[in-house]
Amino acid sequence: MTDTYARTLAITAAIGAGLSAGVYLAFSTLVMGGIRRLSPSQAIGAMNGINRAAPASPLLMLVLFGTGVVCVLLMISGFQHRDDPGAVWQIAGAALFLIGMLITIMYHIPHNDQLLKVDPNAAGAGTTWTHYYQPWMAWNHARTLASVGGTVCLVLALRAK
Repeated sequence: MTDTYARTLAITAAIGAGLSAGVYLAFSTLVMGGIRRLSPSQAIGAMNGINRAAPASPLLMLVLFGTGVVCVLLMISGFQHRDDPGAVWQIAGAALFLIGMLITIMYHIPHNDQLLKVDPNAAGAGTTWTHYYQPWMAWNHARTLASVGGTVCLVLALRAK
């Protein structure tokens, strides 16, 4: 990877992917574990509070979605410079991160939006929470692994000569 533009994109994407993986890992290991210890009505309330706060955080949105934009540019650069020794790693890293983004966009955001419509004190709130929690966690693990894999590939792209 000799091109300064591609190298700058790869460094930026690796940092963003690593930070995103850390956010997702924190949810899997700390945040959701703490929320799970709450009553279903408290858990729904806590998760809804997080779901309202997350999109209002410019720094979080920059890290998550800005990295996605950088990864699209990095993939384009990788395909344009296919002969570069790091191009395959660069494309793979960007693609893995973007898979995590797709999981967020196609699964997490719609499910979080649905939970926002739930009355935490309604009779079926406990069942709603149970049906929300398990698949949410599974998909969160998947996007964590995609972001970690993306980070590793992007670092390998930077190391390729």
